[in-house]
Formats: sequence, structure tokens, C-alpha cells
Amino acid sequence: MALPLHDEAFFARVFLEMGAPAWPNGYDADPSYIRAKLEMAGALHTEGAPA
Repeated sequence: MALPLHDEAFFARVFLEMGAPAWPNGYDADPSYIRAKLEMAGALHTEGAPA
């Protein structure tokens, strides 16, 4: 379902649903899932972020 997000016009149709970015095709980007994936990949850097 994420494939349509490659189209800039479709990607621009984003809206918030319960605090998560979502698109009309039902795809959503759950912030908790994204954070967990970044942490697992070692790609989350929080140096200098407020505690």
C-alpha cells in the first residue's frame, strides 16, 4: 500500500488520523513503529534532544 506514496501528488494528500500521518488509500505511518524500526537499525540519534 506504500507504493502510491512514491507519487509526489499522492504523497501530498497526507492528513493526520489519531496523530499519525495517513493517506486516502488507508496507509498510515505509526510513529511508534517508525521509532522502533529506527532504534533497531541504529539510526535513531537523540544527542542534544531535551530529556
